[in-house]
Amino acid sequence: MSHDINQVASALGALPELTPDIQKELERLAKTPYFDLPKVKSCHLFLEECRLGNACARVVGDSGVGKTMMAKAYAKRLKAISTREEAVYILLPPNCTSKGIYEEILKALGFTYTKGNISVLRNRTRQTLTSRKVAVLLFDEANHLKRDALGEMQYLEEAEVVKSIILIGTDRLDAMICQNEQVQRRYPRYQYGRVTPNELKDLVELWEAQVLDLPVASNLASKKPFALIESATGRCIGKMDELLRRAARKALIMGEAKINYERLQEIAAQF
Repeated sequence: MSHDINQVASALGALPELTPDIQKELERLAKTPYFDLPKVKSCHLFLEECRLGNACARVVGDSGVGKTMMAKAYAKRLKAISTREEAVYILLPPNCTSKGIYEEILKALGFTYTKGNISVLRNRTRQTLTSRKVAVLLFDEANHLKRDALGEMQYLEEAEVVKSIILIGTDRLDAMICQNEQVQRRYPRYQYGRVTPNELKDLVELWEAQVLDLPVASNLASKKPFALIESATGRCIGKMDELLRRAARKALIMGEAKINYERLQEIAAQF
């Protein structure tokens, strides 16, 4: 086996050697960018209305439309403007149980030890949220919640531990919530949708100029590459960002100064 591996490695040759400048550019392109886009501002305003009105809600949208970026940015914005209250972003794991909710909240608050029965975790979470003056809990991938775990959300509401609970997820979250009329009323729906073709074109131009920033213009908003980007991403901001940054990184690794159409096709085929 090791002999075969050595033969394959020898036949393929060495990996591309990158200059320090290229490595620096690749590190830059690995970071997720953030822009204060109109749809993000609109959703943040809705979340502020929920916080100030002590209300809960659900934010629903397709995978890849940018819900996670929006939620994390809101938490940072609230921290920047308020010394009294904060929002905490929590990413829920698949098949999240009632106990799992408290474990994930404590992890998001910086706790490394999250053991104990649900009663212990519930009390520890309540005390910590109160002492930290947490106003908003943002539960991402809330469609991962088990059905009975929604009852714990009701406990957090009724105990007035936080002002607002926001559930973020896909249409699967809708399907789960709509099975209970009472829960549906408590969590009104905010649709976080895809961008329009014109909005996507503007974003592609913005990303090429300010995020990719390659030595030579790739003209990604021109007719042929833009059609490919629109088709591959379904007009989802998150997918567009991933596609363009991955294509830019591959171009730099291959010693290319821009993203040509063939390179874009190669990366788009992986979506």
